[in-house]
Amino acid sequence: MTMELKCCPLCETKNLQPVYLARDRHYGIPGTFKIVRCADCSLLFLNPMYSDEELSAFYPRDYYAYQNKSRQDPWKEILKRLAGLQIRTKDPQFPVPGRMLDLGCGTGWFLRGMREQGWEVHGVEINSAAAELGRKEACLNIFGGTLKQANFPSNYFDYLRANHSFEHISCPGETLDEIRRVLRPGGRLLLGVPNVAGLNARIFGQYWWYLGAPVHPFTYSVETLSRLLKKHQFCIQKVTYNSDYSGILGSLQIWLNHRSGRKSTVGLAMNNPLLKVICHWTAKCIDFLKMGDAIEIVAVKSGNRNHLAVDSIENFRERVQASTERLEKARP
Repeated sequence: MTMELKCCPLCETKNLQPVYLARDRHYGIPGTFKIVRCADCSLLFLNPMYSDEELSAFYPRDYYAYQNKSRQDPWKEILKRLAGLQIRTKDPQFPVPGRMLDLGCGTGWFLRGMREQGWEVHGVEINSAAAELGRKEACLNIFGGTLKQANFPSNYFDYLRANHSFEHISCPGETLDEIRRVLRPGGRLLLGVPNVAGLNARIFGQYWWYLGAPVHPFTYSVETLSRLLKKHQFCIQKVTYNSDYSGILGSLQIWLNHRSGRKSTVGLAMNNPLLKVICHWTAKCIDFLKMGDAIEIVAVKSGNRNHLAVDSIENFRERVQASTERLEKARP
C-alpha cells in the first residue's frame, strides 16, 4: 500500500509543498501522482510513496532495461555511434579488476562487458523476468529482488553502480546504508540519475522527459544527491554531466502530446533523426554549462584512515593475485 510521507526523507523537516499532479507520459500507467518538494532542502519526490515492490508492477514488459540487448540490430548501433548518439557512462577507473555489483542491472548487458574485462560480476534486479533472462541467456549471477533481500556479505564489493536505477528506488536512505555495508572500505559507488535542477527541467516542468512519475519516486539534483550521500557517510569524488537528446526532444514531444494523451515516443519530433543529432549536441553544450539533464556522481565509502590504508593494500594484493591466476589459465 502507498504511504503518506509526513517529513522529508533527506532533511527530515515537515515543510512539504505540492508541485505537480503528474501523469505518466511514457508507459500508459493510469491515474495521477502527487509530487511534492521539500521547501527546506528542495528534494522532489512522490507523495504518497509506493514501495519498490509496488513500483515494479508498473513497468511494461517492453521496458528498455528488460530487453535482451545481445539481439539488437548491430547496424543500428553502428549508425548511433557514427552520429555520436551513444552515451557512455563515466565509470571510475581501477588499476586491476575486482568484484562489482550492478544495482538495477536489467538483463545484465553491462555486466557482460565487465566480465569480459576480468571482473567478478553480480547484479540485482527487482524485475524477476529480467533477472531470469540474464541468468539464462548469459549465465550471469543476477539476484531477483531488492539489494536488502540479496543479503550480500559485508565489505564484499570493490565497485557498486546504480546507473539510472537509483531514482527508481523508494527507500534511498536505507539503500545507501546497505550499499555502504556491502562495499569494502574505500570502495567506490557510481550513481547516475536525472538532474531536476537542469535547464530542461526548469523549462518544461511537469512535461520534462525525466520527471517519470510514478516510476521515478525521487528526482535529485547535484545538491540533494550529494547531501544524501554525505548523510550516509560517503565522500564525493567526482560529478559529471552526461545527457543526450531526450531531455530536449522528448520533453518537447511530451508537451506536444499532452492534450492527445499519446505516449512520449509517438510523434514527429521524437522520431526525427536529424533533430536527434542536433538536440544531442545541444545537450552536450548544456552539460558543459553544468545544467544538463543527467548527472553521474562517483563517491567513496568513508571510514577510518588506517583501516582504509591496510584494506586497500590487501585488496590490491588480492586483485593482482586473481589477475595473475587468470593470465596463467589463459596461456596455451
